[in-house]
Amino acid sequence: MNFNKLTKTANFAKNKITSSRVLDQKNPIIISIIQQLSFITKHSCQGVDPRTRLRNGQTFTYSVLASRELCSPEELKIKQLLDAVSHVMYSDDY
Repeated sequence: MNFNKLTKTANFAKNKITSSRVLDQKNPIIISIIQQLSFITKHSCQGVDPRTRLRNGQTFTYSVLASRELCSPEELKIKQLLDAVSHVMYSDDY
């Protein structure tokens, strides 16, 4: 896994979400996505696989949440950024 790329990709996605005018920053789903991206960045910038820092049985849900919540053309651009995060983090699976 390329931790530098993961950190940059997750930070970029998070910044786009927090600066978005179409997303409700108080929406619990958006808050959860932002928190997950922060968690990913916190560990990847230290060269640690964020997946190994989840509690036993936990998984990242930002992608599922985004697919249910983001549907306008502007929101779909943000979903593509989240898909890019997944692609970097799960690059071995692609």
